[in-house]
Amino acid sequence: MTELLRLRLPTDNAFVSVAREAVVSVARKERIKEPDREALRLAVGEACNNAVEHSGARGMITLRCLRDHAFLYVEVSNSGEAPLPDSPAAMPDANAEGGRGRALMEALTDGVEYFVSEGETLVRLKKRLPL
Repeated sequence: MTELLRLRLPTDNAFVSVAREAVVSVARKERIKEPDREALRLAVGEACNNAVEHSGARGMITLRCLRDHAFLYVEVSNSGEAPLPDSPAAMPDANAEGGRGRALMEALTDGVEYFVSEGETLVRLKKRLPL
């Protein structure tokens, strides 16, 4: 895989928009069409919001964009251990205050992988590149 972008951002909601715009710029450069870029923007926002929520005020988010011959991968990692999903993602009840992130990320991308190791959580979003 080829790394296209790497950013380190504070775990602060104020920087989530920076992550989203950086990914959209990479997706545009990779000729991903507008509707798919917008879907990726939303999915990255969800991944970053989860990173902010689970890593604490003094942590950092690392954002990486990578590509191979078929896909653009966006990795969002943070210091902090979120629990690994143990069931398929589903939208919560309409009155729930949260819990939509996983379902949205999975609906908006071509795949989501989760990795948790000591002191770190990584979410890898996958978006198919145009032929």
